[in-house]
This record gives sequence, structure tokens and C-alpha cells, in this order.
Amino acid sequence: MEKGETIPNYLTKFTQCQDEIGSVGIAVLEKDMVSLALLGLPKSWHSYQDSTNGREKLPDWEQLWLVL
Repeated sequence: MEKGETIPNYLTKFTQCQDEIGSVGIAVLEKDMVSLALLGLPKSWHSYQDSTNGREKLPDWEQLWLVL
């Protein structure tokens, strides 16, 4: 995530990348999208990132949008 970027814009970029990768026939798993998105969050979100990664099951992509 870039400095000053909003979280919705950040997640939209992930969706666009997934679409572009999918257009060449490569499937990106939703759980991988969630993990990568969490890794890119700014330091101020590290406690949320740690608590989410510590769960038995990660949220799905839609749930991630609702939380962030």
C-alpha cells in the first residue's frame, strides 16, 4: 500500500491485478489474495493483520472489504 492511499483503492488494485492475471488463464486463490492484501497494509494495521493471520480461517475477500 502506498503512503496516502485509501484502503478501498488499495483493494481495488488487487482486484484489478487478479482480473489481469485471470485474463491470461492463471487463477489466483481468494485466500492468497487476502493474505497478500494483509501483508501490504501499513504499520498502523499490523495488530489487525496479526490477529487476522492468527485465526484458524482467514476472512474471504468480501469480508475483508467489509472490515477494512
